Amino acid sequence: MDIRGLGYITITTADLGAWRSYAENLGAMVVDGDGWLGLRFDDRPFRVMVVEGTDGLAAVGWELADAAALERATAELRAAGITMTEASAQDCERRRVRGMVRATDPSGFPLELFHGPMHDHQPWVSPTGVSRFVTGALGMGHIVLGTPALDASLAFYVGVMGFRVSDYWRPDGHDVVFLRCNRRHHSLALVPAAEPALYHFMVEAGTLDDVGRTMDRHLDAGSGISMGLGRHTNDEMVSFYSRSPSGFDVEFGHGGVLVDEATWTVAEITAPSSWGHHRPVG
Repeated sequence: MDIRGLGYITITTADLGAWRSYAENLGAMVVDGDGWLGLRFDDRPFRVMVVEGTDGLAAVGWELADAAALERATAELRAAGITMTEASAQDCERRRVRGMVRATDPSGFPLELFHGPMHDHQPWVSPTGVSRFVTGALGMGHIVLGTPALDASLAFYVGVMGFRVSDYWRPDGHDVVFLRCNRRHHSLALVPAAEPALYHFMVEAGTLDDVGRTMDRHLDAGSGISMGLGRHTNDEMVSFYSRSPSGFDVEFGHGGVLVDEATWTVAEITAPSSWGHHRPVG
C-alpha cells in the first residue's frame, strides 16, 4: 500500500470555543463549519477538524495518490481480513475528498483512507504571523497513539498499510516505534499503553522564530505548557508541547530531518531529547 501522508485528523471536544482560541494561538486559520471548526495550516480546507462531542480522536485520514491507489488499498485491506465501509458522497463532501473508505486498526482507532483532497484557494494567512507550516508531500505532521495492542498494530501498519520503521525507543523495556510513510521522519508513533489514546499531534512551522513566538503566546495566554523547548534526538525537531482543550498535547516544532531512503538505517535511541523538553515544576 502506498500511503502518501497524514492528510488530516478529526477530534471531538466539549468546548469548541476553547479550541478556537487555542488554534489561533497556534497560528492556524480557523474556519467555521456546521457544528465544527476547521484548522487550516496550508491550502487544504482543514488539516484538523474539531467537532462537538466527548474529548477524543474521531478519525485519522491517510492520503493515497488517486482513485486507483485507493482501489488497490481497499483490495489489500480486504485480503488482510480488515472490515471496511465505503464512505457516502455526503461523508466525502464533509471531509472535502473525492473518495474514501473507513476501517479500524487493531487498537480500535478509526481510519479514513482517501484520495482527491479538495484545495481551498483562499490564501492561507496565519492570524498570528506564523510564516508557514511544513506540509505538502510530508503531510500535516505526525500523531502519537497509545496502544494496548502494539505487536498487532505494528504488524498492521507495516505489513498492510506499508509504513516503514524509522527507529525505536525502549524507555521501560517496551518498544516505542516511529513509523514513516514519506520523507518525514515519522508520521505515526506507537506507544504501549493500557488504553487506546491520542497522546499528541505535531505541526511543523517554517522557522525557529515561529516556534519561539508561538510559545510566548501560549505563556502570555496562560495555556498549559506540557514540555518546554527542546530538541528531539531522532527527528531533531526543536519544539515545545502544550496541552490542548481536549486534554492531549500538541507539539509545535521546526527543523525535522528528512529521511533519505537510500541511506537510512533503523536504530534505537536511548533518550528522547538531546536537550530540553523539561516538564514544568510545580
